[in-house]
Amino acid sequence: MANEFYALMGRMRYITRWGLMRNTFSENISEHSHITAVLAHALALIRRDILNLPTPDPDRCAVAALYHDASEILTGDLPTPIKYFSPAIRQAYRQVEFQAAEKLLAIMQDPAHRNFLGENARKKFAEINDAPKYKQAIRDCYMR
Repeated sequence: MANEFYALMGRMRYITRWGLMRNTFSENISEHSHITAVLAHALALIRRDILNLPTPDPDRCAVAALYHDASEILTGDLPTPIKYFSPAIRQAYRQVEFQAAEKLLAIMQDPAHRNFLGENARKKFAEINDAPKYKQAIRDCYMR
């Protein structure tokens, strides 16, 4: 299928996120990714225009945030207490996320997306969803 990648991205609205706090409504990964992109873009603009720190690319930060949970299209959203229950479970889930990212990258035919992800696309795609490394991924985005 020529547009399988985009068809899968369209499924983001059907994947309900597991909420850590009691919520009055559920949130899907499409909504979550959107608000994350808005916040990442705003933080990059604040860093550049208000704090006068090394210039981030706000657009690149927003796009990275849009795709940060893309592997969950294939894996679903695992509840955080289970994901971090033990090192063995976390390692197993990393492998599942990595395989999902590999599948998404394999069907991605758009050169613009491949260029955005760069040479280390598989590593970035797998790591950006790793909570302890998420801050570093955002720092990397800012420093490019």
